[in-house]
Amino acid sequence: MEVPFALEVVEHVIFSLFLAMLIRAYILYGIRGLAKELVKLLRLMPGVDTLIRFILAREVQTFMKKVSPASPTSEDGPVKEAIQIPAQGMGSEELLKDMEELKALETVTEDGKVFAYVYTMENDLTRTLRKAFDMFNDPTGYDADSRRPSARENVVNQFAHTFLHENALSPMVFPALRKMETEVVSMVASMMHGDSNCCGSLTSGGTESILMAVKCYRDRARQMIPNATAPEIVASITVHPAFEKAAEYFGLTVVHAPLNADFTMNVSELEKLISSNTVLLVASAPQYPHGLMDPVEEVGRLAEKHNIPLHVDACFGGFMLPWVEKLGYPVAPFDFRVPGVTSISADVHKYGFGLKGSSVLVYRSAEIRRYQIFAYSGWPGGLFGSPSFAGTRPGAYIAASWAALRSIGQDGYLSKAEQLMKTTSTMIAGVKSIPGLDVVGKPAMTAFAVMATEDGGIDILALADAMETKDWHIERQQLPSSLHCTIMPHHIGREQTFITDMTDCADTVRGQTSLSSQGTAGMYGMVAKIPDSAVVDEFILQFFDQVYRQ
Repeated sequence: MEVPFALEVVEHVIFSLFLAMLIRAYILYGIRGLAKELVKLLRLMPGVDTLIRFILAREVQTFMKKVSPASPTSEDGPVKEAIQIPAQGMGSEELLKDMEELKALETVTEDGKVFAYVYTMENDLTRTLRKAFDMFNDPTGYDADSRRPSARENVVNQFAHTFLHENALSPMVFPALRKMETEVVSMVASMMHGDSNCCGSLTSGGTESILMAVKCYRDRARQMIPNATAPEIVASITVHPAFEKAAEYFGLTVVHAPLNADFTMNVSELEKLISSNTVLLVASAPQYPHGLMDPVEEVGRLAEKHNIPLHVDACFGGFMLPWVEKLGYPVAPFDFRVPGVTSISADVHKYGFGLKGSSVLVYRSAEIRRYQIFAYSGWPGGLFGSPSFAGTRPGAYIAASWAALRSIGQDGYLSKAEQLMKTTSTMIAGVKSIPGLDVVGKPAMTAFAVMATEDGGIDILALADAMETKDWHIERQQLPSSLHCTIMPHHIGREQTFITDMTDCADTVRGQTSLSSQGTAGMYGMVAKIPDSAVVDEFILQFFDQVYRQ
């Protein structure tokens, strides 16, 4: 069969362009550049990229066996065992024995044979640093009398002390940190009804978890959704500002859906915002301002329908909602039980009662998580990789998180959730009993927002000012104006004082319209009248600029 002349010309043109590209690569970059271009072209062929990944995965496993013999592996890769938070909290003696065994796995930097990662030695200075750490490290708050550290609190702090100067930048030099981090991730994944395929990272807090999730899905979109030239995140207006921060850092835009009349996410309006540029949907469990759940199941169905990833921001409620559900309170599925959910973030340093600076980001699979990892092979200092935003990561918070989850146990978390929910219910009932006040929506857990009724004659921000004269530190909110209350262990037993003081303050400010122009009520009132949000942003910038000047 004779090849048509036009097709033959096209073949010659393509071959000539291909040859010219290879010659150019060789002239500019030498044999290495030529080889690089050839590999790029080969990876475009069907099946080649998959084959390369398979070969690399086998090589990684071989390397892991050499550098970390204690790492459990099989012929098919790492042995995966889903680890759960212990059913009962472990005792101090058992945990301290585990700590000694874990510490024995680490490289002893004091031997003088390590040339990176740790710059300190055990001496008077490090002992002083530990004292400073203890002085400004607030109790985690789990125990009833948080002013006097309990045996459990002491064990968590002992773990932090023991691994205070270790650096999770190198999981090979400090394998115990790697073990504790992967086990914390696995425990959180199990709590969220994930399976052994789930994986993730321990981060420095909810903001870093959100930053890494956004970075992950942005990079995934570059490969999977190349037509998304102006990538967008679609979420409710109540989504945490950390998503705005991440979008600003990484070149995305957050598109906000409005709320329903009951202050819940308007899912139908959210769907209208989905476009060819949408790379991520976000739902909150719960949203922070009012403690209300986004309808994760409904958003999950949208995620599947439009083939878009869904991140659940459970930084606030991740360590409370699972136990609230077990107690019998109505909690709609928000975790990996929802098919469309691809990742979840949950803060250990909130209701996980770990040390400040601890959050977990869990993905449904390693195939998604891979886009979070940063890799750079061109540095003269060696091959560089990092799984999270920070390079150096202090071992203290990894170790303390591991100790906190194991010392509290499922029974401890359940018990504390029960106490806190009773306290929350009492305080909500008290607020609702005060004329002119109400609670926003139907809170899902241990948080609520207080608002003024339309005909009650109370300026809610003036009420906040009055409460502060009684030494309550009140979180003010806007759109609409309300007062945020997160209920923590130190509120247990103080419910009646809160209700009494709020009742007295409500009586004081009721009908006093002049108070609306004074104090923070006046400031928020002024800000609300400014039509251009950029002016308000400038006010915030100048405020923080002044706060952090010496």
